[in-house]
Amino acid sequence: MSFARYAAIVKNLRGVIAAHLDEDGCEESIKWLAARFRYRDLGVGPTLLARYRSKLERYLGKPLRQLVYPVSELERFANELGRALGLEETAAEALVLASTYISPLIAIGRQTIAVYEKLAAAKVLTDLSSMKVQDWKLHLRIADYTVLDFYEQCVTESIELLRSGLVNAEKIVEERRSRISSDIKRYWRISRSQGEPFLLYIDMLRVSLSILREKEFSENVAAALAIVPVVCVPPGMR
Repeated sequence: MSFARYAAIVKNLRGVIAAHLDEDGCEESIKWLAARFRYRDLGVGPTLLARYRSKLERYLGKPLRQLVYPVSELERFANELGRALGLEETAAEALVLASTYISPLIAIGRQTIAVYEKLAAAKVLTDLSSMKVQDWKLHLRIADYTVLDFYEQCVTESIELLRSGLVNAEKIVEERRSRISSDIKRYWRISRSQGEPFLLYIDMLRVSLSILREKEFSENVAAALAIVPVVCVPPGMR
């Protein structure tokens, strides 16, 4: 745990990656991100890095930054979230770190995308095969705005909910759903009625309500209860 290291990284971070690098084509997509988005710092959680260090180490520094939990309670929260939702440790960790670092989550590969799609409150569909590098760059920037514009209100209302014992939690979840519906309009250039997911919206409050009711957490956990936009990167990107 290191709050100082967190503070040094958070301002310039533009995404937290999640992936099963044993899936065919996922390593290729990591290389694509590193080559095409060399000025975009991307975070990798400690569990994912430990599992795939031999494949990820060459990218550490640029563009990958090793992330830490700024406070130990967030790591405990990630572990409880994973158990409650039946997620692998790496998947739960990436969600909590993406919210905490105020960054989109970048899900690489079909296995990882499928895990997060089950948790999504809403999604943006598109024809991924028609997207050019310029489209990816533009809409990754838009995803940055999505998480930033949601964040302060999400954290403020989460602190109030934790103080009140989750009174009116369902009302807040519905209000967040409405805000998500409005935010989807940002992606009008690529949005389609059918296709593959480009963006998933995961409301961390909604998916965490069961453990928040069962376990006791301090207000620090509010940092992990934002709306996380998940950018879906298919395997085999070139």
